[in-house]
Amino acid sequence: MRVLIASGGSGGHIFPAVSLAEELKKDNVEIIFVASRRRLDRNIIQNRDYKKIFLSANPMPYKFSWRFVTFLAKLAIDSICALYILLRFRPDVVVGFGGYIAGAILLLAAMDGHIKTVIHEQNLVPGRTNRLLERFVDSVAISFPDTKKYFRNKNVVFTGNPLREESLKEYRSEAFNSLGLERDKMTILVMGGSQGASSLNDLVSRSISLLPSEKKKNIQLVHIAGPKEPERIQKRYNENGIQGKVLTFIRDINEAYSVSDLAISRSGAAAIFELAAFKKPMVLIPYPDRKNNQRFNAGFFAGKNAAICIDEKNTGLEELRDLITELVDNPAKRKALSENAGRLSVVDGARRLKELVQGQVSL
Repeated sequence: MRVLIASGGSGGHIFPAVSLAEELKKDNVEIIFVASRRRLDRNIIQNRDYKKIFLSANPMPYKFSWRFVTFLAKLAIDSICALYILLRFRPDVVVGFGGYIAGAILLLAAMDGHIKTVIHEQNLVPGRTNRLLERFVDSVAISFPDTKKYFRNKNVVFTGNPLREESLKEYRSEAFNSLGLERDKMTILVMGGSQGASSLNDLVSRSISLLPSEKKKNIQLVHIAGPKEPERIQKRYNENGIQGKVLTFIRDINEAYSVSDLAISRSGAAAIFELAAFKKPMVLIPYPDRKNNQRFNAGFFAGKNAAICIDEKNTGLEELRDLITELVDNPAKRKALSENAGRLSVVDGARRLKELVQGQVSL
């Protein structure tokens, strides 16, 4: 069996795709992985032992402008490349995870008539690519059960969000050593998403800097700040007497999950479902752009009392400081959030999606 996986452009798209690829490899399935040329994509899949092809990153503009002309030109070129890839490798199934990379390949594969097609939607509310593709593909897999209402496809299957097997392994004792942390302090994990997030980095680091001195002495941070922020954020923590490990990116994210007692994060699907698998209490701060679907993910978890969701634009430094203080001082509240998050976790999402993909060839 030969499966082509099309995904890339963000960690939210590519991490679930990698999870599926690793699960399919257990059954000796031949994998062709098509990703974007962005550095993030290359960093994530460069050491994976399957065929890799990189296309341009070319997100569709939301408004008509001169950029739309450029988009169409690149789309034409990438469509030719996609057609060549399909003709050369002749996959049995093509699986897309949303975003630009999946668009042309899935559409061409669906038009072929002999290639089975599956899309996976990570977020509660589907993105533009999957909304367009769902009428053409054979099956749609979803991460949130409530997502089914957004699709008209006759074969919508709840698989959960595929989680990387390595990200689910707990290494609490080893992780304290490798991250240089103290075992007797409360550890707060801060994540701005796969690309980092300058506004979130500022909001959280400045709020934590306002904590009373006695609170600062009893906490430590693992802050994944993205490629442009670490030095500035580390300097702020140092100047305010806060023990913090500020990183650009962490490959072994399970280490950060293992040591954390509280997570403050954007609400991309990959991050929140991994945190849920570790039963971590979460403060979710969705990306503030109204075109971004993170706010729906966060709202779903908050509605189940599995996370606290706050609006970045309407949250002051003192307000977030007080919320952090409340959670640090209230283990019962953290425990309730943890238990409810764990109930929303689907740890075998990659296996479920694999079974859906493999089942296509017998239809």
